[in-house]
Amino acid sequence: MFLFFAMLVAVIPHEMYSSYCSKEVVDSVYNEFRIQAKDEFGKDASIGADYLMADWAYGVSLLDLADYFIDNALDSEMSDEVLRADCLSLASAVARLRGDLTSAIGYAEECLEIDRASGIADNISSSLNNIAGLYMTYGDAVKARKYIDEAIAIEEGLGRRAYLAVRYGVAAEIYLHLDLHDEALAYAEKAFELDSLDNRTGKIAVRRSQMVEVLMDMGRDKEALVHLEAAVPVFREQNNLNSLAISLAQSGEIYMRAGHLAKAVDAFTECVSVCLESENIYIESRGRNGLWQLYRDTDPQKAMLHLERYVELQSALNNDKATEQMQAFNVKYDTLKKEQTIVTQKQRLTWAGMVVLMLIVLLLMAAVIIVLKIRVAKAVEQKNAVLVKANIDKDRILALSRENISKEVSTELEEIASHNVDMPEIHLTAREMEIAELCAKGMISKEIAVKLGISQRTVETHKNNIFKKLGINNTIELMRYMQMRFVEEQK
Repeated sequence: MFLFFAMLVAVIPHEMYSSYCSKEVVDSVYNEFRIQAKDEFGKDASIGADYLMADWAYGVSLLDLADYFIDNALDSEMSDEVLRADCLSLASAVARLRGDLTSAIGYAEECLEIDRASGIADNISSSLNNIAGLYMTYGDAVKARKYIDEAIAIEEGLGRRAYLAVRYGVAAEIYLHLDLHDEALAYAEKAFELDSLDNRTGKIAVRRSQMVEVLMDMGRDKEALVHLEAAVPVFREQNNLNSLAISLAQSGEIYMRAGHLAKAVDAFTECVSVCLESENIYIESRGRNGLWQLYRDTDPQKAMLHLERYVELQSALNNDKATEQMQAFNVKYDTLKKEQTIVTQKQRLTWAGMVVLMLIVLLLMAAVIIVLKIRVAKAVEQKNAVLVKANIDKDRILALSRENISKEVSTELEEIASHNVDMPEIHLTAREMEIAELCAKGMISKEIAVKLGISQRTVETHKNNIFKKLGINNTIELMRYMQMRFVEEQK
């Protein structure tokens, strides 16, 4: 028996031991799961052991080890479809942590197919909720809504209050993202009622925070504040740092809108402190934004510190968002390719040989012309962007040299940088110019959207186009460019 186990653990790649965990620990855990799996999974025991090992590795954040074992399980022939569904669900969770949206949704949807075939309603509901959460995480609220609506319908039939409250809570966030405020509030209130029936104190506080977010969007700040006053002490008592940070940011925004500036400062300051402890950069950026707005008229130095940190955090979040959007595009592209393949297989059209040849020649000629035009335009745009970036970097280097470098080196740098780098004329549309000027005044996307009467998403799209044209990466560089442009126009 000892030799049998030794042969089994020997197949684990050696790098799994050295990179993540000692050989002794991995071997010991794996042997225990082999024994457990023999009783639990019968003839699928070896696959079950790989699943249990992957689940353990996922739980201790050893994602490469989890990947290795879950891939082993899924590559094997198994007779137990419930076990296969469990493996797919775990594979989806691992892929989600890695940021691999395409794989995470693929595994989750395959799991859902197995659950549908089995007809087990609670498993179907769980898979639907999981897929809704995946789509919501990566910004596709329309698809998320389809899955959560079906999950709710199933749970309402099952009558499991705790699970139904979870489904309602997810639905509240999805519907809020779709700007369907009445529906979002209704779902949040239903979740609150169900958790209240079972006296789930922590969950009740979370539901209050969800209702607050909707009420604030609806302008009902007084009602929101009542819920916050009840929720915040619970989050403190249970040390729920993420929920506490969210509630403190909400409190700060309500106090600021009501003109209670001292209370707003206290709330935002505690919010930032909690976020630094929990490493929640999203909510920290929300708190920094509040403090910047509160201090910009009374203490410009403090305001600038918070603004700089806010811009830094937004830059990091935007980079993450860009990656997520690319992954979401890949999912849609893969789906489109499958749909096109099906259509192509169904439609077998016969074309005359000469007609096809002529069409190909014409299309190639048109494509060549279009590609040449695009390349020329892109080359000019890239050249202009490089020149703009060069001017901005030169200005930044000179500014830094005056503060942090010895006088001799600073003088030499200024002499080197004194050679003129032509500032090209970058064409910005009227709307882009308007948004660039507002950014230069220190306004954030949400404020710009309100001022111009457009959506925040539209503002972000315009800003990304501006960044691309100028060859820059963030709002601070845009501020520098606008300052330099103003100086050029005054000459």
